[in-house]
Amino acid sequence: MKLFIPGILIISFISCTNTNRLNTTGLKGRLVVSELCSHYIVEVTGGNISPEKTAANWTDDKRNATYAIAFTVANRCAFAKAGLAEGDEFSFSVDETSQPENCAVCMAYYPTPSQTLAITNIQKIAKNK
Repeated sequence: MKLFIPGILIISFISCTNTNRLNTTGLKGRLVVSELCSHYIVEVTGGNISPEKTAANWTDDKRNATYAIAFTVANRCAFAKAGLAEGDEFSFSVDETSQPENCAVCMAYYPTPSQTLAITNIQKIAKNK
């Protein structure tokens, strides 16, 4: 009985702290913007992701297009190595422990959502028409 109560407290604490974390795996997305200077915008098309980590109904004024659940790719240099093109669908995971990248990208402006996520485990699924 003495071990039962502390065990319940530990399990309760762990379950409470995990509710605020991102669902970091099993996500699907579409690369909707691939612009000059490594500006990448992804629209989430599958999986559950915390709404505060993405932009709901974000509008790209240059293309006059609205995306339901979008974010800017934070790790632009690593993402570029995946070789995706606009319209490609892919699976990915969110990298909550990403490190700052040290690579050269130009400073040209393109409107992007303020919400940024570093992503990893990128696997191309299909090319969208």
